[in-house]
Amino acid sequence: MLAFPPVTLVPPQTGLSMSSIGLALSGGGFRATLYHLGVIRYLRDCGGLTRVDDISAVSGGSVLAAHLVLNWDRYNGSDAEFAEAAAEIIRFVQYDVRNHIVRRLPLLFPLRYAAKVTGWPASRLAPNAILERYYREFLYGDRRLFELPEKPGLHILTTNVSDGVLSVFNRDGLHVQKRDLVGDDPFHHIPGWTAPIAKVVGASSAFPGFFPPVEITASDLGVRDGHFPTESFTDGGVYDNLGIRAFRWLQQQRHQGVGRVFVSDAGKPFQILGDTSLGFLAQSVRATDILWDRVWQLERQNFGDQNGFHFVPITHVVPTAEDPHAIHPVLQTEVASIRTDLDRFSDLEVNALVGHGYEVARSVHRKMATTSPSPVHEGPVWLPLPGSDVLRTVVPAAARSAAGGAPSAPGEPPPADEPRSTAFAGTARRAATDPRALLAKTLRASSRRKVWSTLLDFRDWPSWVYLVLGIVVLVWMPIRFWKIRHHEQMLTSVINSIAKGDPDIRLVLDLVENDPLRDWKSIAVTDSDQLAPVHIGDIEILSRSRIIDLRKTWVGRGSRDGQGVVQMRDRLTLRVPEGASDPSITLRTANVVRDLEYRQPRNQPQVAVRRGFEEVDGEKLARYELTCDLTSAPRGVPVTIELATNVRFPKLLPGRMPFLLEHPTDLLTVWMLFPEDHPYHTYKLLRHPRDKPDAAEPLSSRYTIDHPYGTLIGWSVIKPDPGAVYECRWTND
Repeated sequence: MLAFPPVTLVPPQTGLSMSSIGLALSGGGFRATLYHLGVIRYLRDCGGLTRVDDISAVSGGSVLAAHLVLNWDRYNGSDAEFAEAAAEIIRFVQYDVRNHIVRRLPLLFPLRYAAKVTGWPASRLAPNAILERYYREFLYGDRRLFELPEKPGLHILTTNVSDGVLSVFNRDGLHVQKRDLVGDDPFHHIPGWTAPIAKVVGASSAFPGFFPPVEITASDLGVRDGHFPTESFTDGGVYDNLGIRAFRWLQQQRHQGVGRVFVSDAGKPFQILGDTSLGFLAQSVRATDILWDRVWQLERQNFGDQNGFHFVPITHVVPTAEDPHAIHPVLQTEVASIRTDLDRFSDLEVNALVGHGYEVARSVHRKMATTSPSPVHEGPVWLPLPGSDVLRTVVPAAARSAAGGAPSAPGEPPPADEPRSTAFAGTARRAATDPRALLAKTLRASSRRKVWSTLLDFRDWPSWVYLVLGIVVLVWMPIRFWKIRHHEQMLTSVINSIAKGDPDIRLVLDLVENDPLRDWKSIAVTDSDQLAPVHIGDIEILSRSRIIDLRKTWVGRGSRDGQGVVQMRDRLTLRVPEGASDPSITLRTANVVRDLEYRQPRNQPQVAVRRGFEEVDGEKLARYELTCDLTSAPRGVPVTIELATNVRFPKLLPGRMPFLLEHPTDLLTVWMLFPEDHPYHTYKLLRHPRDKPDAAEPLSSRYTIDHPYGTLIGWSVIKPDPGAVYECRWTND
């Protein structure tokens, strides 16, 4: 660590009444900010705040110090004015700054990557930039260094990462410590009067690890390019967490010093570990903690013995016998361990830290009473949030006696504000838990950094973004994955059927995966007064298969006009024997329909369609005739004819799909596809004569395929009976 020339403080003359007082506010996150606020309040109450000439601040101390000097008249004004100024600090420390920044960082990653690719400065997207914006919004506005008052002078300490030295920002600009001691001034001065106070405080409080170093340019300082190279600055606590080294430099520059320096030390006590093994990362962190603690000890040893330095440590416990208004010692021991963080501090944590700073400052003043003509300011400690003042309920009974309230007499019930535990004195087994123990337990929990429990806050808009992303990732994507898996299982079931040797299953697979009818051509329909009967001639029908697709329009679904619309796909495998004299085939629709549309592949024997009309129940319905001339078809070789049909039936009973077979065939296969959002629950296959539906009997099929999710039924019959009706009846959930 670089040294300063040895300079001694001006000997003290009259304690707090002395004309010049220095104030050093240490680092320690918002814990330090709140603790220092209690110290400031006591100095104001005892009349010492107006005598402060210089303030040196680091990290969390600089957050309060800059606000203090910019609102100096309010902090030295009436109780209401002080409370109004302090409320701005309280509002800021309860804003949950750290989590506001954390919530925005993932959203800024794409922008930072784009800035890196395009060469656009990404520093505006760094965590420091967000912190600086909050400082401007809540505390400092766009105030610059030259707007700082001459008295008290504010000196904000940072660590120059580029050179590894101490740097000080004040009303005169930037002072960077020299690595050698050439010349009278150990600091190099850059007149950067226009540096934003919010950015300077952001650099002083840029805790390494969470915040990257803050880059300060010549433009930030208001000097010409070339007069100052861009350099990086980080938390001043890395070099001097107490903020006391600046006073040596000030004494040397002015050739006079302050009478006394009050060091408000909010440093956390060193934590003693038990018999716990440490991993690689934990060993590195522990080594850093030991190094920083050793630096803090050396600073205390170096300056603590010098005449004029008075430390106000957060670790000090004020005995009840000394100050009857002090917070109970059980609670004071927990205050020093409250976390150093920038997250939201609760009302209890705020009051405990501010109140402890107040009582420790009074304790230090009381020890100086022999050299200070100003009397010690007695009375209750000042708490900024009286509406949440649970600490008042655990003030020792001695404080009430000192305030004019009589303690409880033996055998009498305690007053309403007496701790409940005293009501059972001598009856320990019946005694309730002492409120002080409960509060101490709560404060002990405050030592742990809160991460996951406070990560989301729906008063902050990024939380809603993460909620939507969470729904997408945790709800929509699993459902989508399940649907894909469901679809995959259906395809697996279909593919397994292929192993059974049914060639028609490939057609089902085509329907499931895509639209195989896209390139099929429509068949023109001609009207006829008289249709021909079914005629097979010399043709052999080897197999007949039908795929009934109910996924888009099916009975019982959709509008009234859409009911009864069914998509079908028929496949006939024929063979024209050698020497056939009549190689043609004529088929007819078994039932009358409202309308019908046929499509056919272009590379197969073409089918001619004629339509005849019949009047049924006062409605004009149609019956269709299909004729195919196979004269040019090869003899003795199987020939395939495929037809796709959109049929609108005049009436269909829900849950029934009959198939009337009017010609002989060796094999009949039927497939039915159901919509995924309306699958079948149960089904049965029946067979009955055309004119006797009540004589239905169970169908003995070659095989059946029952899809596990109710979206596919397949069945096959060898040598079916011509003229019989084969029907599937099903139920839905």
